[in-house]
Amino acid sequence: MKEMDFEEMRNQFAILKEQLQHQEIVSDRLLRETMKAKKNAINSAKRLTYGCVIFCLLIMPLNYFAHSWSLPFTIGTCVLMLFCAALVHYIHQPVDELNLMKDDLSTVAHVMAKFKKQYNQQLYYWSLVILIPWTIWACHDFISMHNIEAHHRWLLVIPILVGEAIGLGIGLHFHFKAVNAAQDIIDQIED
Repeated sequence: MKEMDFEEMRNQFAILKEQLQHQEIVSDRLLRETMKAKKNAINSAKRLTYGCVIFCLLIMPLNYFAHSWSLPFTIGTCVLMLFCAALVHYIHQPVDELNLMKDDLSTVAHVMAKFKKQYNQQLYYWSLVILIPWTIWACHDFISMHNIEAHHRWLLVIPILVGEAIGLGIGLHFHFKAVNAAQDIIDQIED
């Protein structure tokens, strides 16, 4: 009688152990699928940057030929866009190399923390160092390319500033979307 009870308990324990192991796999897979969806949010910021760079590289020469900008400003802006694309590629490269379905979770957390730090540094340091002088240069260049009465010149910079404010708003939205996605992945791994 006792032998049958022990045998039945062993069978029930084995079944329970198998169910728990299966539950772990489902949870791990669900976690990794969620991380994969968050990685898509990170990649959307990269795609936006590349799209803006391509648009700028196409439109800036056209603006030069339409005599809207000077040649040095056109070349400088194109070089700046290529630099920004290279910087974004450098920051995103470790994230792109991750295989979220197979890589160790501690490695994923480390890469996401590094990405988040570098992406924030890009916003707070590089963007300010680049945008403020570029905006001043753009306004000065645009005004100097158009011979308009002195008291109406500064009205020409309003479209530049409005366009930059709109671009900044869109960029900040995608920046925080990517940073929040990286933080969500880190939080999921820590839980």
